Amino acid sequence: MYSSRTYEVRVLLASPSAPALWDYPVWQRLTPALTPLLSSVRGRTSLRMMQFDTRQHGSPNQAYVRFGPIGWNDKAHHKWTHHSPDTEQESEHWEFYSFSAWSPGPGKCRDCPPDGFMAVVNQIGADSGLSRESCRFSYTVLVAIACEIPDAATIMEKAFAALAAEIPSVLKAQTRRLWIPTSHCTRTGEFIHSLTDMDAYGAPFIAGPQHNFPPTIDILTGEWQELT
Repeated sequence: MYSSRTYEVRVLLASPSAPALWDYPVWQRLTPALTPLLSSVRGRTSLRMMQFDTRQHGSPNQAYVRFGPIGWNDKAHHKWTHHSPDTEQESEHWEFYSFSAWSPGPGKCRDCPPDGFMAVVNQIGADSGLSRESCRFSYTVLVAIACEIPDAATIMEKAFAALAAEIPSVLKAQTRRLWIPTSHCTRTGEFIHSLTDMDAYGAPFIAGPQHNFPPTIDILTGEWQELT
């Protein structure tokens, strides 16, 4: 199933001035439209999170904000987003790097990839050397849903429309592709350019984030259609 399941995929590159998706008021407005995409009859949705506490020094491992298991519910949304009722003060010291949402969680996806998937990666911050003033785009959002899911097209349309309405962007694009393209298997049997690569890069860039080039569809690998 990992090399044969087909997905409807969309990607958004947020403009430098876009509000942070991980800010609780923004996330709260998006969750109703995202919930159908990130729900599965196979099991619960699970989030993987990477954020750093800017007060900590030493190795990245020492600076991780440790949230424990994160699901898809109001309590979880309050837990990891910035400026939620639970994190108003503490999140002032957090630097968001990335999250991915699996529906169902990775533990249920050993034999079959998730029904729905989302990845968000912040492109600016201390390690990147980029700021909102110098970046071409501030963060990336990728959403995917398996094509055979009932009403998949409608679910994707509503989810992405909500994202596009809330987040000003410099590029929006769509494609249909396998979870892992069979042509992208290395000689050692290792797969590359799977949708899980988006955990690290945020979008299927040809050679990682290309901030030295205009954010056009040409920086995405594969066949994409630009959306207006």
